[in-house]
Amino acid sequence: MITDKSIMGIQRLTHKIFSSISYISASQLLLCFLILLCVKVTAGSYGDRSYIFMKCVSNCGNKNCTSQSKFLSAQPWYLTVLQWSCKDECRYQCMWKTVDAFHKDGLSVPQFHGKWPFVRLFGIQEPASVLFSVLNGLAHLRILSYRKQVSPKVPLYYIWHLYALVAFNAWFWSTVFHTKDTDFTEKMDYFCAFSVVLSNCYVVLCRLYGTSPVRRPLIFAALVIALYTYHIYYLAFVHFDYGYNMQVNIVFGALNFTGWMLYAYREGIKKRYVQKCMLAMFGLTFLILLELLDFPPLLWIFDAHSMWHAGTIPVCYLWYSFVIEDGLNMELELGDDKDKKTV
Repeated sequence: MITDKSIMGIQRLTHKIFSSISYISASQLLLCFLILLCVKVTAGSYGDRSYIFMKCVSNCGNKNCTSQSKFLSAQPWYLTVLQWSCKDECRYQCMWKTVDAFHKDGLSVPQFHGKWPFVRLFGIQEPASVLFSVLNGLAHLRILSYRKQVSPKVPLYYIWHLYALVAFNAWFWSTVFHTKDTDFTEKMDYFCAFSVVLSNCYVVLCRLYGTSPVRRPLIFAALVIALYTYHIYYLAFVHFDYGYNMQVNIVFGALNFTGWMLYAYREGIKKRYVQKCMLAMFGLTFLILLELLDFPPLLWIFDAHSMWHAGTIPVCYLWYSFVIEDGLNMELELGDDKDKKTV
């Protein structure tokens, strides 16, 4: 619940932001933008490159992976369902032996294949991220409240439904990926995450420039689909580049943030529902900083990425609260326009 004190704080903050923008030159903004583009994703994986890990995996494979039928007969059913192979099992067991060896030598916790070691729960690789991904997906069921309260005549009515479907699909694949990391599930997680970023850009374009005439949202849709298709084609068939993918997401994330700030400035930042929009945008930006922390998992379960997923759950509820109130406001404006025409 947003209190009057928090609203006054948001107003002071946004006033400072908008007043300071005029003092920043275009060259300074471009410089900051280029610095962001230079950020590269690095995957430290000295754990899986260590001698003890490689030797352990080799010995485990020679000892336990010679007979597939024998391995499957001894494997728990839930590991079979999640397609844990004998090689996967060897890597998991050897990962913890390597962590113990590093700890005894006074070394820091290593990463394996660019990821921290997590305790497996019923075959689920990252239990916390799976749980929070599910809760994020369920949060988008708030679109049902939107359906009940907002009239289908509101211009963005069906567009918000499309956004909810895209987001729900993305969180489904996030759940699948964090359950079992494979080449396919990783790609689907990245591809669908970018679809949410672009769909939000599409929504803000429609909110800023309107949906009439019909060709306008169609042009926006064609542009977004073309961008998405090219990005996925490049990652899937040219080169799966983590750094490039991060750069693209940063660019369109920044454009999305800018678009909603322009909307807030145009609508009036003193309006309560507009402040919800701004609070959600600032909250999402702040949560991104969690990804930069990148610490070993607490209790071998909660890492920075899972905490990012946890933080986006309340932001999602706040966002739909804004979406509903914005829709109701648009509905009132449509009613006022009809009254003026009748008069």
